Amino acid sequence: MAALWQARANHCKSLRRQSFPAPAMIKRLLPALLALLVLLVLPLQAADKPDVLFIAVDDLNDWTTYLGGHPQARTPNIDRLVARGMAFTNAHCAAPACNPSRAALMSGLRPWTTGIYTNGDPAQGVLKDVQTINRHFLAQGYNTRGGGKIYHGYGSEGRTDSWTEWSGLFPSINEHDANMNGLKNGHFDWGPVDAKPSDMGDYKLTDWAVNHLRTAPADKPLFLGVGYVKPHLPWYVPKEYFDRFPLDSIKLPVVKEDDLADIPPAGVKMARPEGDHAKVLQGNQWHKAVQAYLATISFLDDQVGRLLDGLDASPRKDNTVIIWWTDHGWALGEKQHWRKFALWEETTRTSFAIVAPGVTRPGSICTAPVDYTNLYPTLCQLAGLPLPAHVKGASLLPLLEDPKATWSEVAVCTHGKGNHSARDSRWRYIRYADGSEELYDHDNDPNEWTNLAGDVGTSEIKARLAAVFPREEAKPTSGGKGGNGSEDGGDKKPGKGRGGKKGKAAKTADN
Repeated sequence: MAALWQARANHCKSLRRQSFPAPAMIKRLLPALLALLVLLVLPLQAADKPDVLFIAVDDLNDWTTYLGGHPQARTPNIDRLVARGMAFTNAHCAAPACNPSRAALMSGLRPWTTGIYTNGDPAQGVLKDVQTINRHFLAQGYNTRGGGKIYHGYGSEGRTDSWTEWSGLFPSINEHDANMNGLKNGHFDWGPVDAKPSDMGDYKLTDWAVNHLRTAPADKPLFLGVGYVKPHLPWYVPKEYFDRFPLDSIKLPVVKEDDLADIPPAGVKMARPEGDHAKVLQGNQWHKAVQAYLATISFLDDQVGRLLDGLDASPRKDNTVIIWWTDHGWALGEKQHWRKFALWEETTRTSFAIVAPGVTRPGSICTAPVDYTNLYPTLCQLAGLPLPAHVKGASLLPLLEDPKATWSEVAVCTHGKGNHSARDSRWRYIRYADGSEELYDHDNDPNEWTNLAGDVGTSEIKARLAAVFPREEAKPTSGGKGGNGSEDGGDKKPGKGRGGKKGKAAKTADN
């Protein structure tokens, strides 16, 4: 950018040294000069703001190589992406379910403000009147294009004028509940499919994204939202990905047999040990489930590699901010719990990274506790955009510039009205709607096996962390009928649609 400005300054100096034509000639040349001026100024305005590659991932926990969530996870391309900038290793969602997590991230508003607590709480009534991230970038002159899963269903935005162009989900073959694992539990299913990688929806999404990186007009900066569906259930991917993780070598998550013994009933209710976990054990599917999740992550990783290669081959490679985020974590038997829908580390911790040319240093790691209400203000600062008045989160820019910068924020996660978790650099404190509590010391108990909430001497710690919880909370947008969020919900049929001011909403395939 500095070189561009200097070149234009030198050009202006050379013009001043030259003699100018007579006024009559200037009058004749004026239309052409004005047209030339427009051509010069428009690219300058576009180059003045960075492009944004906004990558959302569904249901990916910390099972990546760089986070070390599972010893057999192999994610060289995800690692390659985060190594370009800053990885946040203590990042957490604002809510451990697709709908409220994405609504909070995209709006900058927490669940207790919007009433969007679970997948059963409709978002469109709230979000249609909120300046969400993509809507704000569109209003500020960006070419906003999105595809895949960004919100919990395109209809969750409540309107269709939020993107310059919107493409919905790209369907995969065999994406219907096939009961491959024999559990007869809907899309809680896994197994290899007879397909090529190019048959899968996320492969097609990557092709779509790479094409836009290459061909989107240069007269405006680009905001490209790429929403990967995998590793969301069902874990159906081509057999070659299962072959990367031989079943006889699979390692189960490290668990404590009586881990629920010191957890209050409200927490046990979230764990639902009599549900998915009991079925997995009865069907002897635990090892196969871990294999399938690792395989599906590996498929995703290949698509991330293709996307990065496409960016590097595009004219936008040197001026693109990359945002990498997963909507929440995922449990595979820890505390006898499966899926998201809980307030423990496995379900709130996310894979989150920012690459900001000229700001972040390659290979940077930040261990400060952050959550997704920090992203909206950060993006505005990186793009030089004004901050909407409703956005109250703290910007991550000080940490992007120096990962050791002073940071007093606490990561807060909410699941259902009245249930909250606070995570700082050492402690996790959970308080349920009935007042029951959990407290874990991550310095000495990274697996959260020992609940210290009732121990003498912890009152001050709990009070400090509880101070970030709300005193008042909005009613659920479902009118109290949204449930506790323990079940997936949403459109199940994959579809593809075109958006923009005249486009139609696309259905989602997931929950």
